[in-house]
Amino acid sequence: MSLPCSRSNLSLLICTAVVLATGHSSADEPKPTVSLILTKASAERSGPDTKPPDTLFRCEVSLDNQMGSDLVVRSNFNSAFDGLELVVTTVEGKTLAQQSHAVHQSPFAEPRDFKLKKGVTTATIGFPIQDFPADAKVVKVRVVGTLPGSGYQRVLSTETLEVKIK
Repeated sequence: MSLPCSRSNLSLLICTAVVLATGHSSADEPKPTVSLILTKASAERSGPDTKPPDTLFRCEVSLDNQMGSDLVVRSNFNSAFDGLELVVTTVEGKTLAQQSHAVHQSPFAEPRDFKLKKGVTTATIGFPIQDFPADAKVVKVRVVGTLPGSGYQRVLSTETLEVKIK
């Protein structure tokens, strides 16, 4: 006795057999991704004569593009890193500041394209934060954000680093 089998049912049966035989499906394979890595961070207060006082946070970050091809990031500012922001917390985790990398930059009239090549692209980006709490001596920082216009939809986030403010 044979069972009736249409072509679509036969295709489904073959695909199921392949998945069972190999032990995985394409859903199990890692998806190409972009990673954001914070390798170094520092913070320094401006001099006492500066009004309003600033605390300048410098972050060395790397974007590791493993998408298999270059990504094009769009920005009205200066780089592929413009969609990132700094999050500063106390050692206990209370948020003290959150500021975009582009907040202190002057925008261009039209968005520009910045190529994020396959592999690692590194930059040191600055975040001057006004009126940062003077009593904060040690803080934790991380960088989060997106790659606007690139088609890469995930929010990127680094690990958190502890920083002593000079």
